Amino acid sequence: MESKISGRKVIRMKDNCKRLIKIMLSNEEWINAGYLANVMGVSERSIKNYISEINSSETNLIQSSRKGYLIDSKRAKTFIQSKGRNIPQNSHERINYIIIRILSNDADQGSKTDLYNIADEIYVSFETIKKDMYKVRKKFLEYDLYLTATNSFVAVEGNELDKRKTLSNILYEEFTDHIMSIDVIKNIYPLYDLELLQKLIETKCEEYHYFINEYALINLILDIVIGIDRMKKERTFVNEKRDDKRVGIREQELARNIATEIENHFNVTYSITEFEELTIILLSHLMKMDFNAINKENLEHMVGSECVNIVNQLSDILKNTYFVDIDNVDFIIKFTLHIKNMLVRLRNGYKIKNPLVNHIKNTCPLIFECAVEVSNKIHELTNYDLSEDEIGYIALHIGGNLETQKSKRKVITCVILFPQYYDFSNKMMEELKKHYQDQLEIKTVITSLDEIKKLDKTDLIISTIPITELVRMETVIVTPFLNEKDYKDISYIIDKIILRKKKARLKQHLMQISNPRFFYKDKEFKGKEDAILFMVNVMKKEGYIKDDFAKEIFEREKQSSTAFEHIAVPHSMHMNANKTGMFVLLNEKKPISWNENSVSIVMMFAISREERAIFHDVYDNLIVLLIDKSNAVKVLESTAYIDFIEAVVGCFK
Repeated sequence: MESKISGRKVIRMKDNCKRLIKIMLSNEEWINAGYLANVMGVSERSIKNYISEINSSETNLIQSSRKGYLIDSKRAKTFIQSKGRNIPQNSHERINYIIIRILSNDADQGSKTDLYNIADEIYVSFETIKKDMYKVRKKFLEYDLYLTATNSFVAVEGNELDKRKTLSNILYEEFTDHIMSIDVIKNIYPLYDLELLQKLIETKCEEYHYFINEYALINLILDIVIGIDRMKKERTFVNEKRDDKRVGIREQELARNIATEIENHFNVTYSITEFEELTIILLSHLMKMDFNAINKENLEHMVGSECVNIVNQLSDILKNTYFVDIDNVDFIIKFTLHIKNMLVRLRNGYKIKNPLVNHIKNTCPLIFECAVEVSNKIHELTNYDLSEDEIGYIALHIGGNLETQKSKRKVITCVILFPQYYDFSNKMMEELKKHYQDQLEIKTVITSLDEIKKLDKTDLIISTIPITELVRMETVIVTPFLNEKDYKDISYIIDKIILRKKKARLKQHLMQISNPRFFYKDKEFKGKEDAILFMVNVMKKEGYIKDDFAKEIFEREKQSSTAFEHIAVPHSMHMNANKTGMFVLLNEKKPISWNENSVSIVMMFAISREERAIFHDVYDNLIVLLIDKSNAVKVLESTAYIDFIEAVVGCFK
């Protein structure tokens, strides 16, 4: 299969061709077609076709004679490693490509990298590469690594651990636009059997009652295969022993068993320091599976007092600011175990990728905001900065608990009208409770139309007889035995009531925090900083905010951008405003540059602690509604604050 990149043909080899090369590389002697066909489970004719395809891509890579086939191992390794990687299309991609090539050449007995060769590989001029090298050096310095140069040749200097972390983190950046998978890592490390590595890790984890989620497993495999590749090329740790770590006997046994399996199957040897590093990598990703054996009493023994103290302080934020139920023991145990693993990663400089992070930000903005505040507290307590990927995993834990809380709330009040006939009304009530336990709160059962007038305020009447009188609440007529159509009718009315209530509550909250002076349309700004300072000045004149509000806004932006595609929602995490208010900028004609985004709708919040519940409701709904571009288009037509509110509420469907 062929594709065109930068005007040049790039041939993507079939997986069977790659597999054939790997098999031949493992033998490095003459092999007959029958043996290869047997190993691959295909016909000899297929083997000949694969070899023909390979040689058409790389002339005479595989020789043939009466003795069978022989592969040029040196050329084959270079050839297969070149497959699957796209040619960099911009400066950022080139910089990552250059760093990976320099580190790869460093692994090959410390050989230097010729920048002329890199220029040829990616079809750019040598001058372009020279300009990129300033950023390459700067990137290496972030990891305490240094470049040395002799004419066009460069080499990297520094300790092995920093080189591995650099390589790991740069590769994570490469995955930004892709869901990370075994296949993606295969493109980078095609010479290793990653399915085998995955299987042996999973088998040993199951044997020792440890669990690893799918995303963490992919991260783990990448970090381990980087180590395997570096060890194979004799780039190992030299006198880089780490500080003593809190590692239990069982964890050491698990790590030793996995190390032994890797040694047997991948022909490497773990030194004491390499084994210590493998143990740290494992502990930063694995979670104990036997949750039933863990309780609040023995949790501290397993994770340490420092971790428990951190979680206790995080719990205060969750409870007091975001109303999260921290009495849920299952949540606290799993959240604490996650924080423990996260601290191991942070202390040892390991990153983890979370492919769900953007989805969480866009669909569950309040939960993500809660996770941002938690990460800010972690930074305050530990001085570690958390990436958005780490924040996303915290959001997953918090979100799971919040959904459990939501499911316990009865949102619709209901009365059953059922003329007395034996205990049929009781049976209906039990059926409704069972079917709508998370949605209906049945207040009472009445037996006649006359009783409707005496009812307290209720949302819905479910009746087995026609209601002839005019009533203010919603009604639905059902059969006494509740058939499928009855359930559909009830569900339709419930959804209708829920939507009406949500719209009414949102409008009430928006009206409560609105101010006509906080609405501007198509005002020109140099960028997000200019826009933020303008809004801050206006709100300050109106007495809504304190002097340090702008500083707090920029601190929050530094933590994680508040831009969501075409909308931005800047705010302070401190919720200490004099009064809650929302500033609206609609800039359809003059979008504002906001980090990587071009923003046409900005809603800046000032939040007082007393009204934080209003912020929670408005914040969550606004982002979810306006991330939809068709809704955003309608809202952008607004010419005044009241129009904006009506347009937003009208988007609620």
